Amino acid sequence: MTPRIESGEIVYSIMVAATAFRDGLATIAPWRLGAGERMAPYMFLLPAFALVSAVSFLPLGFAVVQSFFRSDYLELGRFIGISNYGDYLYGRGGPGFVWNSLVYCGATVAIALPLGFLLALVLNENLPLRGTLRTLLILPWLVSNLIGALLWWWLGNPQYSPVIHALRQVGLSAPDMVTNKHAAMTAVVLCNAWASYPLVMVFVLAALQTVPKELLESAQIDGASGLQRFRHVTFPIVSNTTMVALVLTTLHAFKNVEIILLMTGGGPVGATETMAIRVFQEGFQFFRMGVASSGAVVVFLVNVLFTLAFIRVLRGESST
Repeated sequence: MTPRIESGEIVYSIMVAATAFRDGLATIAPWRLGAGERMAPYMFLLPAFALVSAVSFLPLGFAVVQSFFRSDYLELGRFIGISNYGDYLYGRGGPGFVWNSLVYCGATVAIALPLGFLLALVLNENLPLRGTLRTLLILPWLVSNLIGALLWWWLGNPQYSPVIHALRQVGLSAPDMVTNKHAAMTAVVLCNAWASYPLVMVFVLAALQTVPKELLESAQIDGASGLQRFRHVTFPIVSNTTMVALVLTTLHAFKNVEIILLMTGGGPVGATETMAIRVFQEGFQFFRMGVASSGAVVVFLVNVLFTLAFIRVLRGESST
C-alpha cells in the first residue's frame, strides 16, 4: 500500500471533507443554503462511501454476527453468546496484550507526532536542497510496512545487524530484540514511528503553507519573538490539522499488524503481542474465526472511541 490509507481513515476523511464543504458553503452564502445544498456534499461523497461500505462495513457486520458463534472457519457454528469475547480477552495468558497495545500505540504517537511536526517546521524554511530533503524524509511513508519491518529486523538482529556488529567492534553491546522484552518493544515502536512520522510531517507542512506571511510580519514588527509568533500565530492555525494527523497516526498504530508480525511475531513471551496481533493469531494460526471476529469487533470499537474523543477535542478547539 503506497501510501497506506486504511478504510477507517477513508471514512474519517470523508466525514471531515463533507463537514468542511458544508461549513464553507454556509459561510460563503448562508442565505442560499437550503435542504438540497446541505445534502450536496454528501451526494458527491456517496460513491466513495458506497465503496468503503462494500469493502469495510459489510465484512464488519459479518464479523459482529460471527463473534457470537463457535466458528472454526467462515461457516457459522453453534451460538455461544459472548463467550468468544471472554476467550479473546482472557485466554492464553490473560489481558496483558491490551496493555501492550496501549504502550505500542502511545509510544509510537509520542515519537512520530513531535518528530513529524519538527521536521515540518524545518522544511517550511528556505533551506538549500529543500526539495531533496522533502523527498528523502517522505520515503518511509512510501515504503510498504513489509519492507520497513524487514529493514528494521535486519538492523536489530544480533546475528546480521551491521549496527550491532559495529558496536561490538568498539567494545559496546546492544540488547537482543529476539530475547529481550524491552528491546523487542522498543524496536517495533521505533519502526512504526519511522513509518508514521511522514504522515504528520506532510499534514503539518501543508497547514504551514496556509499561514499568512502578513500576520507573521506584523507580529515581528510589533516586537514578537520567534517563539511568540509560533505560539500566537502559527500554532493556532495548524492545530486542527495537527489533531487530524494525531487521529490518523493513532488509528494506524493501534491496528498495525505487519511490523510486529514480521519483526517479533508477538514475542518474546508475548512481550509485543497486541490486540491486532491476537486477532491475526486467532484467525490465521489457530483458525478460531469466532474468537478472531470478536477481537476484530473490540479493536473496531476502541478505534471508534479514539476517533470520537479526538473529534470532540477538535470541535472544542474550533469553537474557542
